[in-house]
Formats: sequence, structure tokens, C-alpha cells
Amino acid sequence: MNRRRYLAGTGSVVAVGTAGGYAVGRAGGDNEDEDGEPTETENDGEPTTDEAEEEPATDDEEPSIRTILHLTSGDEADHDRALTNLENLLTDETTDTDAVEFVVNGPAISVYVADETDHADRIRALADDGVAFKGCANSLEGFGIEESELLEEATVIPASVGEIATLQTEGYGYIKVP
Repeated sequence: MNRRRYLAGTGSVVAVGTAGGYAVGRAGGDNEDEDGEPTETENDGEPTTDEAEEEPATDDEEPSIRTILHLTSGDEADHDRALTNLENLLTDETTDTDAVEFVVNGPAISVYVADETDHADRIRALADDGVAFKGCANSLEGFGIEESELLEEATVIPASVGEIATLQTEGYGYIKVP
């Protein structure tokens, strides 16, 4: 059970501590009959099937890791360091990496330009390993780059910041790389 749901379900207990006991049994507003007598709660206070959450992972199950690496620099040395960070993440035996998104915007879009990047072979190999490479359409427009100039492995997205925000709501961790 997550903390937010737990705290929401204990509203009357929290109220007891803050209101001197007045709110006992009143969190839902329907725990007393018209005479003020307590009524029985559904399932003796246990959550119903609709309220129950999935079982937490057991200790022997490793949590899957979904990660965004975000690059904004146009410097080739920064591109090299960012791709090295990505390779290190994928080869780290202590992490169970489930999905990786390499998202670029601003001057970093040049890492995907086929005729300009020194990293095409690395990007191709990483894409073969399952990394999703994404570039910002706003950056393409701002730097006068056509989508046809990009490496085949790069997917154009409307806005990198929107993509990052969406992925974070889906449980992705965020790493800003050089």
C-alpha cells in the first residue's frame, strides 16, 4: 500500500491527533447512525477489492529501472561523455535496466545529424541494444535542421520537455548528462 493511500485511509486517526478526539469515526461522514451510535464498517475496516493495491515486489525480485538521459549541450566532448554514461548504465550489473530513453534538445540535436556527429556507430549499436533515441522538433526547427538529416535511429518528438515530463509520470528516473 502506498503512503498516500495509507494516509488517506487513516484520516480519522490523523483527525484524532489534531482535533482532540472529536473527529473519531467521522472521516467518511457515515460511521454513525442518526442517534450517534457507531455503525459497522464494510469488511471490518479492511479495504474492499476496489481499494486493494497490487502486492509489493518480494525481496528477491529486482525492481525494473526505466531511465531518461537528457542531453542539451552541443559540444562533441559532452556528447562523448553522455554516451559513455549511457553505456555505463547498460553494462552496470547492479542495475536491472528495463528501458532507456536518450532525449536531446537545443544544440545537442547535432548528435543525431548524420553528417555532423562522430557518434553514429555508437548510437546505432546502442539502439540495437534497445535504447530509444529522441530529438526535439522545436530544436530541429530552431537550428534549421531537416528531419531527413538525422540518423535513422533518432525519433523526432514534438517537445523534449513534454516528453521528459510524460515519461517521469510513467515512473522513469531522470539523469541530466553533460
